[in-house]
Amino acid sequence: MFRTLRGIPLLGCLLGSIGCHGQPPAPPPIPKGDYSAIIRYLQTRIPRDMARENVPGLSIALVNGQELIWARGFGLADKSQGVPVTPNTAFRAGGISKLLTATAALQLVEQQRLALDAPIQQTLREFYVRSRFHTDQAAADRDITLRRLLSHQSGLPSEHLRDLRSSFAMGQMPARISGVWLSSPPGSQVAYSNLGYSLVGAAIERSSGKSFEAQLQNRLLKPLEMKQSSFVGTRAELGYRALGYEDGVASTDAQVRDLAAGGLWTSPKDLAHYVQMLFAQGTYKGNRVLSSASIDDMFTQQNTGNALDFDCQIGLAWFLAPCGDEPIGAGVRTYQHSGGGDDFAAQLTLLPDQQLAVIIMANDSNAEDMVVSLSTDALRLMLQAQTGDPVCADDCQAPTHGLKLRHVPAAVDRKRLAGFYATAWGVFRIKDEPDRLTGELAGYDFELLRDDHGWLRAQKKILGFWLKDLGELGRVQLDVVTVQGRQMLTARSHGQRIAIGERIDPPPLPLAWADTIGTYQVLNTHEPDAPLSGISVRLEEGFLVIRGQLHDEPLTDYILLPVDNAHAVLAGNGYGLGDTVSRQVNGLSASGYSFKRTHSPNNPLIF
Repeated sequence: MFRTLRGIPLLGCLLGSIGCHGQPPAPPPIPKGDYSAIIRYLQTRIPRDMARENVPGLSIALVNGQELIWARGFGLADKSQGVPVTPNTAFRAGGISKLLTATAALQLVEQQRLALDAPIQQTLREFYVRSRFHTDQAAADRDITLRRLLSHQSGLPSEHLRDLRSSFAMGQMPARISGVWLSSPPGSQVAYSNLGYSLVGAAIERSSGKSFEAQLQNRLLKPLEMKQSSFVGTRAELGYRALGYEDGVASTDAQVRDLAAGGLWTSPKDLAHYVQMLFAQGTYKGNRVLSSASIDDMFTQQNTGNALDFDCQIGLAWFLAPCGDEPIGAGVRTYQHSGGGDDFAAQLTLLPDQQLAVIIMANDSNAEDMVVSLSTDALRLMLQAQTGDPVCADDCQAPTHGLKLRHVPAAVDRKRLAGFYATAWGVFRIKDEPDRLTGELAGYDFELLRDDHGWLRAQKKILGFWLKDLGELGRVQLDVVTVQGRQMLTARSHGQRIAIGERIDPPPLPLAWADTIGTYQVLNTHEPDAPLSGISVRLEEGFLVIRGQLHDEPLTDYILLPVDNAHAVLAGNGYGLGDTVSRQVNGLSASGYSFKRTHSPNNPLIF
């Protein structure tokens, strides 16, 4: 809810004016079995990439089965103190934390202290939800299961922004968020939820009788000899932890409330032990950590039949397909998870059939694209060393994007496509203008053209010349398809179709919600790093549009759809969408915050 474009790997890069980055140096030929050639290449490439992207520090580990091929640190963990990154430097893992949390939950399932398909309310009895998708509210509570929480199919909101940086006990979270409105029907689609994993962490504590950190240390981190790994504390508490940066400026290293979702401190070298355990079907150095049946569950697709997920497959915590990112190779199964935020970036990618893995962590928020690119290229080289054959996403031929001819979509095509689309990145406006089709998203303006392959792609024209394709748009096809009666804006990338947004038509506007137009400030918060300082609501072409505000920085626009006189939702489906906004006596409430109106125009504002 109320986010910026930062950290969005597909569209954040895709809409850049001239693409994301230059091409890295060409990798050398890799003879079969020669991993040393890969290491020499990466030792040359990584410092160049870091310098280009202004990334202070990075750490990498390469795994082949039960062998740690290479672990190395580059750059600085702390620029002001000149502390170098070593293989033992710990970074914030962000979303990769969920892999360890899911593993700990499955350990308790094996002990019959938790059950994958039982309502989570059986463990967290104070927790309940409200639902506009159920006539029986008790049925809504029963639909929130551990399996759905672990696979991001619970229907819970993606975040609970209030007190996001607090340090109150994890066990308080279920009571604090009880009564939260579901954003989507449970079991219907994948919608990434940090909030859901906070509940998993509370369930781990409740069912084990130990604190989350104690349970993870005793049952997982220590058995795996992950000596630099912990879910508690900040960088200041331990000297081997890296300091995070954004655009070269050191972060404040705030507390993380949702430890189970994103609080892990670890190193690629430590995570290599976790990967080796997975490759050994649950054992590490002869000791059983997890059953092979639990590992099978973790890597079994959980969202089969969810039409809105298209080609994005998910297991328990793990993404089982690239979900629009560039694949390692044609037909190569790839399991992965990334971690971003708090001025760190991380990627863990493994090839289950070949038992190869790459783990990379960096201490700058701008490193996300670089980390993904390095991971992909390193795995291709490792696969080449294993098989002796070069590996490419498709067929190792130079990509052809059909740039020779560009066609303005026909009038009937423009009419079909024009409209407002609700996306996780904000409102995507497509307009049918005289003899052209234009798009706008988060301040990026472009023209939408059909190329000679029939692909709809964004193009930019400056001084009468078409620029090259905007980032990843050279390899994606945008189009609108109807799924379950909903008009979905999709992108096809590397042969995979993923959902981008949903077309929304102007709804009837109740007078009660028409009266909410104005600006609002957050009430009763003492959070120094609060993610919101206010919101605004305005009317645009028949839509209520809501925008978050963080001090002087306006955030992204979202469409607000009234449900009744008291409630409205952020239109669309996916991360941050479907969340409920409620009317109050003197303002609005959303994501745990109350907002007091500070300005109300006498007449509705038209933008």
